[in-house]
Amino acid sequence: MSLDKERDPLVGLQEGGARFTIPKEPVRRRVHGIESFNVLRGGEYSFVPSLTGLKWLADLHE
Repeated sequence: MSLDKERDPLVGLQEGGARFTIPKEPVRRRVHGIESFNVLRGGEYSFVPSLTGLKWLADLHE
């Protein structure tokens, strides 16, 4: 069973007729007609270097 083509119902924006599969033995459960739970309003890219990287940058200033 391949689930890699489905989007996360809580995080991703959903297209019309989206479905989500809940893997379970002996029978999986499929939920159809999922709507988006969130609204995309913008984005942000954050760069957070490691402590080692920060120390390296600090040493460059000397």
